[in-house]
Amino acid sequence: MIVAISQRNTKMDKGANRDCLENDYVQYYEGFGIALLPIPNASNNLEKYFDDVKIEAVILTGGGDINPALYGKMPTDEEYSEQRDNTENKLIQIAIKRNVPLFGNCRGAQFINVFFGGSLIQNIEEKTGFKHVGTIHKVTITDNEVSNFYKKKEFSVNSFHNHGIDKNTLSKKLKSFAVSKDGIIEGFYHPKLLIAGILWHPERKDSDSEADKKLIKAFLNRKLFWKII
Repeated sequence: MIVAISQRNTKMDKGANRDCLENDYVQYYEGFGIALLPIPNASNNLEKYFDDVKIEAVILTGGGDINPALYGKMPTDEEYSEQRDNTENKLIQIAIKRNVPLFGNCRGAQFINVFFGGSLIQNIEEKTGFKHVGTIHKVTITDNEVSNFYKKKEFSVNSFHNHGIDKNTLSKKLKSFAVSKDGIIEGFYHPKLLIAGILWHPERKDSDSEADKKLIKAFLNRKLFWKII
């Protein structure tokens, strides 16, 4: 099974740009029989990848921040990649057009929210007093169908993000299913499209591996959030 995956985009010396994909993604998803196809941020013809290769799903990865101008806030001193923002925007459009399941984690989930008109909290710790960078915390499953799927209502996840989403910044087109104790939405889905996102990293350690395996298998087999209604 071939799955398209987005990449980080960073500036090198002399102003050149570079794409990169963490080995963690490759090693983790190969365990599910997936061959990842990294999508270059510089491409002007992403549709051709989907025309020439049988891509069955799309993953939007973590790493780096989204330009706040895309959700109506002032940019900070952080560096943003216009190329990556444009690429992930196009990938979501293509996934919707071709009815391909799409899954976002961390930044990828944040971008899905922004794509559908949501906004972001730019500093979670400042807003809630709870640190989400380099921590492990529990999430509570707030959706009955999802808690039945997991067969539990709470489990631990890793956390590497300082930008986040709450009930006031979540897109009206999306529904939350997992929330942390400080009110940060850690998981959501689109009720009419094959799209869902989580704020933790299944490919990294210190997350509930069994819960993550169930979620990824559902993504690959078009179940749960990705089932065709």
